[in-house]
Amino acid sequence: MSLSLLDNYMASVSPAAVALVRLRRGFGSKIFASKIMDKWHTQFTGAANDTPWSTAVSALEKLLQKSAAGLPISIVLSNQLVRYKIIPALPPFSAADKVLAVARHGFRETYGDMVDDWTIRVNPVPHGDSVIASAVDSALLAALEALTLKYGCKLKSIQPFLMSGFNQLHRRIKTLPACYVQIENGRLYVALIRDGAWHSITGSVAGPDWPQQLSALIAREMLLAGWQHEQAIIYLAPANSAEDSRSSAAFMQSSVWKTLPAPQPAMTGYAVASDQAYAMALSVAR
Repeated sequence: MSLSLLDNYMASVSPAAVALVRLRRGFGSKIFASKIMDKWHTQFTGAANDTPWSTAVSALEKLLQKSAAGLPISIVLSNQLVRYKIIPALPPFSAADKVLAVARHGFRETYGDMVDDWTIRVNPVPHGDSVIASAVDSALLAALEALTLKYGCKLKSIQPFLMSGFNQLHRRIKTLPACYVQIENGRLYVALIRDGAWHSITGSVAGPDWPQQLSALIAREMLLAGWQHEQAIIYLAPANSAEDSRSSAAFMQSSVWKTLPAPQPAMTGYAVASDQAYAMALSVAR
C-alpha cells in the first residue's frame, strides 16, 4: 500500500484563523502512531460587511492551493460558527424526522426566522438520553462542499469543535459529573455531562483573567444543575494559542476541582507548546 493512501487533511475554520494539517494515519500497533506530514496556518481580520465565515473560506482555499494534494479532508468548525441546543429525551425509537422537527422548533423559539437559513443536525449522546442539536449557516456548508470539490478533496465530515472534542472524551466520562471546557478565540465554552447525558452548554466572552472567570462560570453552571455539592471532574481541551495555554496551566494548578487535560490522539510531529494553532483541526483525528 502506498503510504500516501494513509494521508488525510484535517482543517479548522474560525472567523479569525484557519489551519490545515496533512496527517498520515497510524495503523497496526501503537508503535505506528499518526504522523503530521505538513501543516499550514493563517490568521486574518474579516471585512466588516462580510459574513463571519467568508474570509475564512477564502483563506482555506489559499492553503489548499499551497498544499496541492487533493486528499480526503475532515473539517472542524469553530464554536463561533455554530449554535447548540440540548433536546430532552424523546420516546424510544422516535423517527429521525420527528427528532429533527423538535430541534428545529427549539432553535426557532430562540432565533426566529433565521433558522430558515440554517442546516440543523442532531446527534444522540452515546449511552445517554439527550440529543445535541447543532445549527450552521447552510451557505457556509455549501461553500465548503464546493471548495473541497474544486480541489479534488473528498469531504469526509464537517464537525463542530465542541462535538469533535467530546467524541475523543466521552469514553472516559462515566457516572461521575464532568465538565468539558474549550477555550477558543477569546471565548469560553462549558458543557456539563453526567451518566452519558448532557445537562447544559454555555458560552462566554473570555476576559484577560479568564481562569478566575472560568471558575465562577463552572460554579454557576453546577449550581443551576443542582450539583453544587458534587465533586465534578473538569476536562480542559487544548488551547489554540500560547497565551491561553499558559493560562490553562495556571487554571489546572489553582483549580478547586480535579482538572485533567482532555485526551488527544497519539501522533508524532505535534508539540503542545508550539502547535496550539492546529489543536482544533486535530481534534477530529482518530
